[in-house]
Amino acid sequence: MKHSLVLCAALLACAVGHAQPAPAAPAAGNDTWGNVPSASDDRFTNPKSKLYAGPNGWHNFGEVRAEVAGGAGKRYAMKTGLSYLETPKSFVFASNPQLQVTEVDFGTNKPAPGVYEVAAKPNAGQKKAKVSFLDSSGGKLLGWESGDKAGSVTVSQVNGYLYLKARGLRLAPVGMHNTGDLKQPMALGFEGAVAPD
Repeated sequence: MKHSLVLCAALLACAVGHAQPAPAAPAAGNDTWGNVPSASDDRFTNPKSKLYAGPNGWHNFGEVRAEVAGGAGKRYAMKTGLSYLETPKSFVFASNPQLQVTEVDFGTNKPAPGVYEVAAKPNAGQKKAKVSFLDSSGGKLLGWESGDKAGSVTVSQVNGYLYLKARGLRLAPVGMHNTGDLKQPMALGFEGAVAPD
């Protein structure tokens, strides 16, 4: 009997650690995204060593939450890797395997700290960033991307880490398989930190 309880507890812990439906939006002033759960000395997600710990424990890692408006009821909530990729020249939050990808393009790989308007085209000089979300997990390509005045992304530098944070971005459907309720806009939020080179 004890072994069954231990096995059930272990399976529950594993299930909680993987992507799951997004919880209800927190009340204003009660934003709990930065509460990275404690873990052993895991240098990729939540290291104990200050040498590897970025803002809120992130180290080339982050979190994405999104919800499609209307009757689709499509929600995403995942902790993901975060890195800068030369192709497509964007900061990328990618699930494993890379079936769900959030791209943040500032027009540069070293955006200056500040608040960037989310727009249709990136422009570092004008403090504009383009954001998109792609999902191919169901065998069909679903996509949403930003237009002008779709929200803002805050970039800060903490202990050398580049820290990206956004809430409530409004993305329009653009995927070739966005049909029916999936033609509705998406509300997207993310945060994470990229380690210094």
